[in-house]
Amino acid sequence: MRGAAGVRQGAKGLSSRASRALLLALVAVASCRRPTPEPRAELRGAWLRKPELAQGFELRADGTLALFGLPEQSGLAWNATHGELVLSTNSERHIESNVARLRIAALDVDRLELQGEGEPLAGVYRRAQAAHVRGVLTYRERMALEPDARVVVGLTQIGVGPIASQAFLARGQVPISFDLSLLAGGSRDAKYELRARIGDRERTLFSTAEPVRVTPGGDPVEVLLRSAR
Repeated sequence: MRGAAGVRQGAKGLSSRASRALLLALVAVASCRRPTPEPRAELRGAWLRKPELAQGFELRADGTLALFGLPEQSGLAWNATHGELVLSTNSERHIESNVARLRIAALDVDRLELQGEGEPLAGVYRRAQAAHVRGVLTYRERMALEPDARVVVGLTQIGVGPIASQAFLARGQVPISFDLSLLAGGSRDAKYELRARIGDRERTLFSTAEPVRVTPGGDPVEVLLRSAR
């Protein structure tokens, strides 16, 4: 009897150990299947492409995207997923989003390498600093904008030419916010002016009557647009 009881106790102990082992194995498998967090925090900030350091982008904390050295294009949004950096851009002529998927080949504190066959934004990047010109567009007329009204804001460095732009659908009424990025650390003597317009596919409805002087890094500006009618 004692021998049978000992066998039963041994079987129970073995069963308990086997259960614990199985549980640990399942936990290990679940940990292996857990997706690796995307490096969104490490990617945020401004990046310039080597070796020229003339073009690049800013990956903002709110998920919006700005471009450097590409004034004919406008950044819309960015995301990091499945080891890729996904960049959405457009332009004044082509307001619809154009999506580029770039493989994150390397990412260090001060170095980012993006790969993508035929992708204009592929390359090796280094960290940079961005300055901003922020504000709102408004007008006095009592006129509601259509949902597909187009907003274009452009920043020019006097004596140099266009350096940044934003093009997007208003998706609401005035005041309409804008946020233009440019590289920090420029000449103290540099002067900047801003132009903006709101329109539809065929015509301009409101625009700046004349360029508005702005200061990067300064207080947000309110830009009053005039009716184009």
